[in-house]
Amino acid sequence: MGMALLREAESMARDYQRMGIRELREHARSTHPEHDPEAPRAFVDRILDMEAERVTWHWHENQGYQPFSSAAKMGEQPGGGTSAADPLAIAYDRGMRVHAGHEFAKQWLESARLRPRARLAVLIRAAKLYPMAAQQQALWAKSYDFIAQHLPIYSRMLQMGSLSTMTEIREVEVVRVTEKETYRRSRNEHKSVPIFKNGQAVKDAAKHARVELLLLAQL
Repeated sequence: MGMALLREAESMARDYQRMGIRELREHARSTHPEHDPEAPRAFVDRILDMEAERVTWHWHENQGYQPFSSAAKMGEQPGGGTSAADPLAIAYDRGMRVHAGHEFAKQWLESARLRPRARLAVLIRAAKLYPMAAQQQALWAKSYDFIAQHLPIYSRMLQMGSLSTMTEIREVEVVRVTEKETYRRSRNEHKSVPIFKNGQAVKDAAKHARVELLLLAQL
């Protein structure tokens, strides 16, 4: 009985991978008659993979390299599976670099309105899960700690500028003492701090952002 349920779950996961992104979007909604928890996970992971693919593709071409896919190889499903019915595979076969599915993924992710820090982290995660299959693959094979230390490089690759620091505002007390009186007042102090202090901070931010997207995918 357990093996049958496992095979059924694996079959459903494969079906989600073969679905077009819009159909998968409907299955991810909690109101869908065939809704199951795997659908929103498959949808969010596909969205992130496609968006990471789209933005890094532009960076990749501008650097003069050969085209690539953030999935395992050109036309393959995330994780290395192949499917002739996959819309992305068909697009690649026709020589189309970015197709309507990428635009859908871009618009849906923009509508989620993640904070820049969260968006950067979750796209880093996606690019590491499904790295490009060309010369720059080595960059995504680096550790999260390395990425945190060289964030401007990675943020540019993900078309987010040279995002590396944020402004931290804290209230401090200013004290001035004279012979007769002591004056106290508060002021805001601005300080630039790294967006991610280390690799664990990147992973934590990506985890929280993905949870946020999973909740949105079910609406």
